[in-house]
Amino acid sequence: MVEVVTIEKAELIRLIDMSISGAVERAIRSAKPPEIMTKAEVAKYLQKSHATINRWMRYQGLPFHGVGRPTFNRAEVDAWLAEY
Repeated sequence: MVEVVTIEKAELIRLIDMSISGAVERAIRSAKPPEIMTKAEVAKYLQKSHATINRWMRYQGLPFHGVGRPTFNRAEVDAWLAEY
């Protein structure tokens, strides 16, 4: 059985706009990395392995904060990358 639903043009436009704006918002949120990142997040952000991140932290001066579970400030990482 086929069910036919009628909807006014204005309501259809509103629903489409809501759907598109939600999709765009999710895409923007997922594309922009957080200001403070974990080691896994910075590895994904820089598209490098965890071993490379560890090496860069230890020998190349990749800036991080804390011990054990370090955190990374995205602005500091970006500035370091610009100089590296």
